[in-house]
Amino acid sequence: MSRIIKNPTVRRADLIAAAQALFFEHGYDATSVEDIIGRAGLSKGAFYYYFPSKEAVLEALAEQMAQEAAAETQAIVADETLNGFERLDRFLKHNRRLKVERAPEALALFEALFRPENIALYHHVFRRVSRVMTPVMAEILRQGMDDGSFLPGDANAMAEILLGLTTTTHDSVAALVGATSDEAFKSAAAAFQRRWIAQGIVADRILGLPEGSIQFIEPGFAEAFFAGWRQKRAG
Repeated sequence: MSRIIKNPTVRRADLIAAAQALFFEHGYDATSVEDIIGRAGLSKGAFYYYFPSKEAVLEALAEQMAQEAAAETQAIVADETLNGFERLDRFLKHNRRLKVERAPEALALFEALFRPENIALYHHVFRRVSRVMTPVMAEILRQGMDDGSFLPGDANAMAEILLGLTTTTHDSVAALVGATSDEAFKSAAAAFQRRWIAQGIVADRILGLPEGSIQFIEPGFAEAFFAGWRQKRAG
């Protein structure tokens, strides 16, 4: 029986899919390169042909998830019945919903990603995600500048700045991930909420909007996002 030769793109995708499943089932730290190879049914040589390390697989997985999220927002970007602000508002609402829906996948990585010793990995992942999402955000801002919803300016630069606000929440998210009691989690969730409210005000000022226009998250977002994960960890 002849051996099936897979397309290189398919083999790379198989490795990412295997890693995603294993990270979700066992966590990032408990998953080894050998585990990923075994699940994907490929050789060690094949793994290292596509990825230099397990960290590189994580970066590729994050980029893939961002690409999937970006693809789901194309209808919002293309909706000509909406002005720029309405597009941005719907874009943010869609992302909030998507984050809650996909929380189990994301949280499988968070314990590793938000540890102090992995700060470099966190920034590598952010850059991969930002590379995908910046053009989407820039197009929405450009539309809003054209119709007068936002102050005129460099849409690409503003998109990078707005997305970059995410990195300032690193310590707040790390506190949520590391919370070992209900009291600690509630305190961290309140700090997380305050941080995002402040960032919404910053975004309003960058875009020339009335304070309170941009809402990156809604009340209770942290509780909803972490709910299943906290139950699993408690059990």
